[in-house]
Amino acid sequence: MPVFEYRCQACQRKFSALIGMTAQPDEVKCPACGSVEAQKLVSRFARYRNEDDRIDELADKFENMADVNDHAAMRGMVRDLGKAMDEDVSDEMEELFEADLAGDIPDDE
Repeated sequence: MPVFEYRCQACQRKFSALIGMTAQPDEVKCPACGSVEAQKLVSRFARYRNEDDRIDELADKFENMADVNDHAAMRGMVRDLGKAMDEDVSDEMEELFEADLAGDIPDDE
């Protein structure tokens, strides 16, 4: 079933609605405010990639990072890497990053 995106004309929120291929769409209601004044949007195409492709893309970004000592940029990379994994481990990776910055993780000898 296709997912259609809409923008509520009353509250300006964007939302999605799952509508069957053969079904006639009823009035689409905004889940935030309940308004039936929704404008259908043109959606982007989804590009599905496997975990290896997502991690390879992040590795390329990492190699091209200007400053590997920029903690904010590195934190973003760690979060993106966590999300790129099939099981989202971004929170755990963020905790490890914070512990490493605080010196709570011993260096390998």
